[in-house]
Amino acid sequence: MVLTLDSMPSLLAGFSDAALPKTFKDAVWITRQLGKRYLWIDSLCIIQPTAEDNSDWTIEGSKMSDIYRNSWLTIAASSASNSLGGCLFGRLGSEFEIGPAPLFERAIRRDWEGEDNIFDRNPDWLPTVRPNPPSWVNIVQNSPLGSRAWVLQERILSRRTLYASVQGFFWECAEKRASVYEPLGCSFDYMFRDNGLQTINQLLAEEQQPESLLAFRWRRIIEYYTRLRLTFESDRLPAIAGLAKPLGIHTGDTYLVGHWETTLCSSLLWFRLADEEGVEVQPAEGGLPSWSWAAMPGAIKFTSLDSRDYPTRQMDDYQMVATIASYTRLDGRVPQHATLKVTGRHRLVELGQTDLRILTIRKIISDFWAEHVPTSADIGQLDAVLTKPYEDEFCDDKMSVGIIYDAEERKSHEELVLFQILSALRNDLAAAGARHEGLVLRRRGSAKRFERIGFFTSQYWGLFDGTEPETVELI
Repeated sequence: MVLTLDSMPSLLAGFSDAALPKTFKDAVWITRQLGKRYLWIDSLCIIQPTAEDNSDWTIEGSKMSDIYRNSWLTIAASSASNSLGGCLFGRLGSEFEIGPAPLFERAIRRDWEGEDNIFDRNPDWLPTVRPNPPSWVNIVQNSPLGSRAWVLQERILSRRTLYASVQGFFWECAEKRASVYEPLGCSFDYMFRDNGLQTINQLLAEEQQPESLLAFRWRRIIEYYTRLRLTFESDRLPAIAGLAKPLGIHTGDTYLVGHWETTLCSSLLWFRLADEEGVEVQPAEGGLPSWSWAAMPGAIKFTSLDSRDYPTRQMDDYQMVATIASYTRLDGRVPQHATLKVTGRHRLVELGQTDLRILTIRKIISDFWAEHVPTSADIGQLDAVLTKPYEDEFCDDKMSVGIIYDAEERKSHEELVLFQILSALRNDLAAAGARHEGLVLRRRGSAKRFERIGFFTSQYWGLFDGTEPETVELI
């Protein structure tokens, strides 16, 4: 049952609870038990889009952030893969009382060597088995519902959420996470296990500095978001737009195709994470600008100078050497027209005709970062290595450039441009990780117009010797 132009007359005439799919029917029951009168279900409250008409979805979909942020409670059917799955279940073993179970009939006498009184230890010990409560991560985060990209912003925006699962109810708000097994709060700190996801109210309260909110916090959300499932890759930006709206209002910053103006230069340093074996990654639908992470499907990772993500990097040892010259202000409808002008040093590499050549070997990217690898991602292997000409298939990491391409179709070219974004300040950082990080570009038309095709990291200190900063256009 969904709201369409065809079904609207019959739905407006009224219907019984029995006509609803099980998930909706259970949500109605929960709402009544909580003493609330109104329940908002998107597929029944927004006219669903069709090839001929999506006007209502366009208007109402833009209000998602306000709906979830201002709702009294969000009900999440965690175990349901569709509207037929339901929210209420008869749990196996629910007729049995759950508690400590003794392993032996009689207590075991233990000699604590006279320390009983000091530590208040009882010498009569009866070992018991107590079942562990179900894992929040497995029930909530790794559930069928939790794997959907659209759901992430709903979870973060909601004041409080009730998760209905086969294992029972779990809930979270700005203060704590709890369940029917641990009603006073989960004993384990799941904030660490689920990548630090917090509600929007927690984020705005804890991060007083807008730049920290839009750098570390936003990037951590995007890194998690890009691992989730989208039915249509064209929804890659719309499915997170509801979260960007209140952040933009709170910080006063400008949202640019998945990035923020204040942290735009540093957030260009993203790269694609390892894909499933045999899966070829192609650019996402929608014609998004190549410099935006949203232009590529699949999981991505940002590089960073934040010690919470790259613990051994010292911020004072690096600097952003590129600057944003200008960008196209968007009206939200034509992101593919978003262009960016960046000023920095770059180097043209004509493959096979310069002092750098491509090796066919595959290397682990952590070799190029030395100990400066991120804490929260499996970054896998480099797609290619450019190196000084030594013996065949030999690579000196300190004289090489490691590349991760954004997509399979972007690996075929005769020349490429390395554009420097981040640089180490001192030459003695050879043993401390990358000296340069930046973008791999491909020329498009004019001499100063480029398309991003990848990310590079290098310990080769003299990589940009003899070059001067220039302004280029990224499309």
